[in-house]
Amino acid sequence: MARILIFTTENSLGWVKKVEFLPTDPCEYIFRVYESLEHLKEIFLKQITLVDGILFSGQIPHFFVKEHFPQVDIPMLHFDVTQNDFYRTLTEYMYTNKDIQMKRCLIDFLYDENDYLGVKEWTTEEDFPYIFGATMQSYADQQVYEKMSEYHIKLWQENKVDVCMTRLSRLPDMLKPYGVNLILVVPSERSMIIQIEALLKEIQLLQLIENQVVIAHLEFTISRDNIRDLEYRQMSLYKAILDFSRKNNMKFIIHQSALYYEIITNFSDFKIITGEMKQCQLVTFLTTELPFAVKIGWGIGHSIQVAQLNAEKASHLCTATETQSYILTKEAHLIGPLGNEEQILVDTKYDSKIELLSAKLHTSSLQIKKIIAVMDKLQTNILAAEDLSIHLGITERAANRVLKKLEESGAAIVTTQQQKKLRGRPKKVYQIQLEDI
Repeated sequence: MARILIFTTENSLGWVKKVEFLPTDPCEYIFRVYESLEHLKEIFLKQITLVDGILFSGQIPHFFVKEHFPQVDIPMLHFDVTQNDFYRTLTEYMYTNKDIQMKRCLIDFLYDENDYLGVKEWTTEEDFPYIFGATMQSYADQQVYEKMSEYHIKLWQENKVDVCMTRLSRLPDMLKPYGVNLILVVPSERSMIIQIEALLKEIQLLQLIENQVVIAHLEFTISRDNIRDLEYRQMSLYKAILDFSRKNNMKFIIHQSALYYEIITNFSDFKIITGEMKQCQLVTFLTTELPFAVKIGWGIGHSIQVAQLNAEKASHLCTATETQSYILTKEAHLIGPLGNEEQILVDTKYDSKIELLSAKLHTSSLQIKKIIAVMDKLQTNILAAEDLSIHLGITERAANRVLKKLEESGAAIVTTQQQKKLRGRPKKVYQIQLEDI
């Protein structure tokens, strides 16, 4: 059963609590009342732990939270007034007030993001009602309730409007002393059901993603002259994997082969281990615990077989002499080396142009894509061996060989243009010219 936290004002709590009786999939609802947007900002992060999703009683608090907490990735939606809700309320009012003029109305929940609820389609520019702001940015202010109240009062006292319509449940109490003719529009039960069902779908989708299988392929090398070292490395790596799982309270399924291990885990633990695919804790741990290097490839796929294949491919891309880690996603995106602030994202999907370049340059298509990714990240085609070394996690000697090969193939020329960030004595710099090939 999904646990849904609903943030609401005291004034909206009455209609919001109808969710407990709506015909939706069973949910556990938790209600939290906030007194102001500043109060919501204070309590938000404390309240969202241990829930699956969040609903807001209106769009303003939802928009406010997204502006101030962009890092929160929990599913969040808000109850909103649909076109049907709005026109039902408007029609009811027009039935008893047949002389109503739209240009003498203030409707404070019309803006560009909701396409003005279609009002612009059937009114002229002269007959268009007053609105509070053309975009949702107007509602991001912590003083939005006070400013909107003042706007309603101003137009009413200047006799520019005959009726005001609002979504803000606080306004009736705030405007009552001024005699403003105010209509509070709230979402219908049908609209509430639609949003609850949409939130539940987002929660279910996230749970599927979080529980999808991720596989790590851990491989070490053994020289032919030291076969006796094989058993020692097998035992040491296995123990280190177990120690890491216990230390981090994670349950791994571990498969052993002669020269490698496979770790099977879920996407949720994978994100923790890799710091949202940026920094691999396992690399740090194994570097400390083991006297030999381990190649770690993380594979994500729609099936275990695809994840295994991606993990193995990613591990083979670890070319450094120290423990290193790459990720190959189900979208065929290569990320790494993890832990390197200069890591790059490479699209490994088949590209006919890249394949032609590969054949002409006698260089693997993946190597070419990596070089292109480095140029894209640095926003220049002027590269030194140090650039490739930093971004690809290889030695400068290996990077020099790559650049020298491009030069010999006519895809790069030595240039006198020196990058400002390169320190020390002048180093050879290459201008990459893949398009010429």
